[in-house]
Parts: sequence; C-alpha cells; structure tokens
Amino acid sequence: MSKDNEKTVKYCVYCGADVEQHKTYCPNCGKLILKLGPSETSNGKRIIQKPTPTEKIEFSRKCSGCGSIITSTILDQCPICNTPLEHISEIKKTAIQRKPGLIFTDKKLEPEQKFILKKDEWNLKEGINVFGTCIYIYIIAFFLIYFILVFQGEGDSIEQNIQMFIISQIPELLISIYPLYYIISKNHSYLKLGFIKGSKKILTGILIGVVGAFCLLLLNFLYNIFINYLAETGLDLFDMESEIATQNQIIKDADFIWVYLLTLLIAFGSVSLEIVYRGVLHNTLNQRFRNGTYTILSVALIYSIFMVFIFPNPAYFLLNFIGFVLLGILWELSDGNIYSTIIASFLYNIVLIVLIFI
Repeated sequence: MSKDNEKTVKYCVYCGADVEQHKTYCPNCGKLILKLGPSETSNGKRIIQKPTPTEKIEFSRKCSGCGSIITSTILDQCPICNTPLEHISEIKKTAIQRKPGLIFTDKKLEPEQKFILKKDEWNLKEGINVFGTCIYIYIIAFFLIYFILVFQGEGDSIEQNIQMFIISQIPELLISIYPLYYIISKNHSYLKLGFIKGSKKILTGILIGVVGAFCLLLLNFLYNIFINYLAETGLDLFDMESEIATQNQIIKDADFIWVYLLTLLIAFGSVSLEIVYRGVLHNTLNQRFRNGTYTILSVALIYSIFMVFIFPNPAYFLLNFIGFVLLGILWELSDGNIYSTIIASFLYNIVLIVLIFI
C-alpha cells in the first residue's frame, strides 16, 4: 500500500481544528481522527474540504421574574424563583461557550444538575415548593371559610350542622388544583404524581386499595373502641366520645341529599389529599431519603401535626398518624401507584358515612 493511501488528515473533519499527524484524538472536540482509505480517484488521493470551525459565543439569559442572570444552557427555569426561561434551540446550544455547570445561590455554588426539572420525578426544591403552595391554599381557604361562618353566626363559635360539614370540605378539594396545574403547565408526566400507566398496574393498585380500605375501616373500629374505653375509665380528657356521637347524630338526622353531597365531597377531598401528600410530598421525600420507612413516618407526622393546628384536638393526632402510616405502606407496596391510596381513601370515606347514616 502506498504512503499516499495511508496519509493522515491534518485537521479534524468535525470541527476543523488543526491536528498534528501523530495525534489520535482532536485536541479541540475530542473526537477520533479519521484515517483515509484508498481513494477511488485516478491519482489515488482523496480530497476533503476543511470545514470552517464553529465560532463559540458567550451567552446568558435574564430571568423575567427575579432578574437573575443565568448562564446555564440546560436549565429551563430560574433556579431562584422557578420562572420559565427563554428557550434555546439545540443548534444555538452548540455555538454557545460552555461554562462550568455551577449555579450561585444562597451564597454558595451548587451543580446546575440539581435545579433541572425532570418530567417524571420531583427534585427536592421543586417538590417542597409545590407542596408548600398547596398548604398555603388550604390555610387561606380554611380561614376564609371560618371567618365567613363566624361572621354569619353569633359570637366566635360555629354551630355544627350538615351544611357546615359540607362547607368544611372545600379546602381539601382545592389543594390538588395547583399540582395538577403545575404538571399541565410545564408539560410534565402524570407519573410524577404516581399515576402509573398500564391496565395491569392500575388493576393491581385498585386491588391493593380495596384491601387498604378494609384496613382503614378496621382501624376506625378499633379507635372507637379505644375512645369508649377511655370514656368508661374517665380518661377521655378531650370528651372525644361525646364529640363523635354528636357528629354522627347530625349525619343521621340530615336529609339524604345533604348526606349524599357530604359523602361525595369527603370522598373526593380524600383523593385531593392523596395527590398532594402522596403524589407530591411522599414522592419528593423519597428522592431525599431513599428509604420508604423514613418517608412514610415523615409524611404521616407532617399531616398529623398540620391537622392538629387546624383542628386543635390532640385526640385526633393518633388516628391521623396511624391512618397515614397505613396509606404510606400501601403506597410503598404498590411501588408508588397512587391508585392504591386513592381507592383506599375513597372507599373508606364512602363506606364510613354510609355506616353512620344507616
């Protein structure tokens, strides 16, 4: 074979940079240097036109929300305020001078990968922000309804009746609106909330949910026995037996249409809670702990403490905590299938109201 046919390219065919003859990889782009094979031309030489090197340019984007200057090319949102950034085409990205993948925030440099939003998983900051917004919505709706009811009533107390029970379900119905809007507006996958695709997986989640509903009903039955025991021994410090009996009697004495409406609102309110606490918070903490037990206990504790602040009766803390631990176990058993906990909560609340009414 002639030396002409073994001749090495003196420049990179990918980026156009000059390359010394003994080099194997391009010093500019790092790609393998090609060796030319025999040419089909009459003189046995192949002629390749040297490409023009792509000129690298400096680039930055200014956040329209907080004014931060973002030099990263892979972030779709501002790492400070989560405002969507100007879109960069793939062609333009190749011409942009790459910077170290770091973001300056909170007086320290952090990897930009930490702020990338995935379509099917929550990162810690993103999930906590969404969950926190849901809690704000709940608190605002709760106290707005509370002040309206107090203003219409007399004094600082609210009369317990079936209409009050119905209105009190509104905050729980509202809190799932934001996570759903967030997923839709960013074109993310509903898998992020645990809505797993596939008829077999959905059916499995439903079956686990049915078993879970039975377990929740059993838990409620045992809790009532416990409350009755405390009342008989004089240890019912919060008068739970009387409060439960009063609420049950209001439901029994109400017209069917009001009970039917209350049942629907409670059932769908429980679905809304699962989207927020399981689909957002549980999934987010799983990314942090990587341990199902820690996540289950953390979510149950957060929910129970929050409900004690909203409804200041510590006697409900134990029931809420155990119930949410059970739902967390169902979630883990179904590999993050939200259909399991939705079905469990939905059936439990419907059956419970029906049993009280009849």
